[in-house]
Amino acid sequence: MRRAHLPLLAFVWGCWGAGAVGAQDAPLPPSEPRAEQPPSGSVLQSLKDFGAFGANMGGMLFVGDPDASGGALIRPSLQGSFRYRFSDDWVGVGDFGFGWNAYDGKGDTVLAVTSGSLGVYRRLSRALGLDWRMGAGAGLYRWNYKFEGKSVRDPETQLRYQSIDPGVFVGCEVERRLTAYVTLLATGQFHYLLSANEDDFPSMHGGGNDAFVAMRVGVSYHFSPYQGILWERKIDRTIKLKSGRAGL
Repeated sequence: MRRAHLPLLAFVWGCWGAGAVGAQDAPLPPSEPRAEQPPSGSVLQSLKDFGAFGANMGGMLFVGDPDASGGALIRPSLQGSFRYRFSDDWVGVGDFGFGWNAYDGKGDTVLAVTSGSLGVYRRLSRALGLDWRMGAGAGLYRWNYKFEGKSVRDPETQLRYQSIDPGVFVGCEVERRLTAYVTLLATGQFHYLLSANEDDFPSMHGGGNDAFVAMRVGVSYHFSPYQGILWERKIDRTIKLKSGRAGL
């Protein structure tokens, strides 16, 4: 009986050996390419060459010249801005703002200021997941000293207490990315107006330059100026003909 089983065992052993050799020689099926995983802690895409529209709101207070700062009370300050990112470190800013101060014990008296300025900010650090920047710029400022909605006149010259004067500002800001295109922005600015004018306003608001501090918080929406624009490149479509004759 044992000898009768020998051919069967030899056949099974031979099939197993052939299968093992075939399995070793057979090429493995190609593996599916893996999608590259972003590195852990990866940040959102750079906003270089992006523009942005934003709106900020906060408060302002006149400081410096006693005619403007004496008894001044903090009141709202609104600002609209356009920003352009030249690089990850440099941001150009164009701002248009409006704000005012009331005065303690003077009833419905306000000193309002409307401003338009251009400036540039540079990133100094990226700490706590925030961009920290400092910047400076210049602009034009229209101020108006009013009582019950009407401009007050200087008693000597009878000119209204209002003027458009140049000025400069320095500021700092902190920015945080909320989404791929939306950022939260907190700004602090010091504005210095070259508004001294004793000839027109000898009684008040003419003896010194005005200044104010503004603190605001807002959001900005970024967009790419190049998105959707097709840049065409000229292609040389000259056709060169070659003769089939020998020597030509």
